Amino acid sequence: MVRAMRVVGVRRRRGKWGLGFLETGVLVLATGLAGCQPRARSPKVIFLDGAGHFGAGMSVRRGLEQAGYIGSFETFSWSSWLGPGADHLVVARSKGKAGQLVAKIVESRRALPEGKIYVMGLSAGTALILSALEALPGDACVDAVVLFSPSVSANRNLSKALRHVKGRLYATCSPHDGILSALSVNADGGSGPPAGLGGFRLPIRLRREEMAEYQKVVNIPWQGSYAGFGWHGGHVQVTTSGFIQHVVAPRMLSVEAYPLDRGMVGGGLSGPGRSGEVRPASGASAWPGALGAPSLVAR
Repeated sequence: MVRAMRVVGVRRRRGKWGLGFLETGVLVLATGLAGCQPRARSPKVIFLDGAGHFGAGMSVRRGLEQAGYIGSFETFSWSSWLGPGADHLVVARSKGKAGQLVAKIVESRRALPEGKIYVMGLSAGTALILSALEALPGDACVDAVVLFSPSVSANRNLSKALRHVKGRLYATCSPHDGILSALSVNADGGSGPPAGLGGFRLPIRLRREEMAEYQKVVNIPWQGSYAGFGWHGGHVQVTTSGFIQHVVAPRMLSVEAYPLDRGMVGGGLSGPGRSGEVRPASGASAWPGALGAPSLVAR
């Protein structure tokens, strides 16, 4: 760069190929500047905080990096800064804000056509994630989704959103979540209990192709052993770095299904079962996807 700038200052002289030193200097300078353009890093995580902007992204990023994640981490800001109530009841259902997230995902996929893109969110932020996934154009996809303490309806039909997820959608849930236990209105306006209490449920009267998408859904219910990783069942506590490192990251970053994890319907991601039928997994209406003991998830 310094040499190129010095050449620009030299008086004009013709070279062997008819280019003066001035033109040559400009050419070299332009080439140098082009090489300075920032390159997109792969993989990429897009994180959405909860209502009121909890600031949980720092611990999530730390946990991922402690698990060996190397890539970019971007927090998508969506709070109105008018308080948790306004965010939960209004902004979380905003089509305009969901559209901004759609644009962010599409832009990221354009920059990383072959790279991994993960979307993670907490509480009311999960409502925007699901709305954005449903609105993605054509075959635009993300690689995996993690919903922490989702404050959306457990009965929500996820099939449209799941069409835009290549891998799995993980959702944490805990009956000890004090915030969701006191919740009277879900962030997406849907009826029934929030998914963050007992996990997502299979909606009634799903078409076969819709049910097949639920092979991707794995609920992660709280268990006492997770206290050793810092999650004692609390709402925001689920984003503690220890739990991210030892439980979430090994699942999200893995191409293969994690040992003992099960989708909400049988058949796996590769297709339906031997009989050609897509079957609800045992206990799918409660909390499917039972997980192993810490010895199986600690890395």
